[in-house]
Amino acid sequence: MARATTKTPRAAGAKAAGGRAAKPVAAEAAVVEEAVAAKAGLRMKDLMERVVAATGGTKKGVKEIVEATLAQMGEALKKGESLNLPGLGKVRVARQGSDIGGAMTLKLRQGAGGAKAKDKTAKEGLAEDADQD
Repeated sequence: MARATTKTPRAAGAKAAGGRAAKPVAAEAAVVEEAVAAKAGLRMKDLMERVVAATGGTKKGVKEIVEATLAQMGEALKKGESLNLPGLGKVRVARQGSDIGGAMTLKLRQGAGGAKAKDKTAKEGLAEDADQD
């Protein structure tokens, strides 16, 4: 006697042929995109967009300033100079490759009181107001 079979749709996550779980394609693509973005870090394009948003400057003006700033920072590090930059911290060259264009190992030390330093600067101000008579 032959047995009758009925086909039912597979639920998400059910095993497909070969014993592998079937995954929704859209969800998998979103996870892969997030992983790539996290691994890539902050790129120049992203930095430019953030600076434009923070300052309200034009993309062209911001690009020139950011590129010049990064170039000067790179030159200072190549010379073995330390950087002391509020918002970033203290950066120094821990090790530098001996060949031209060699890799550098940098040490970054961020202050523990970053929020306190910002509050102090905001309270004190840079200059006192002149007396108006």
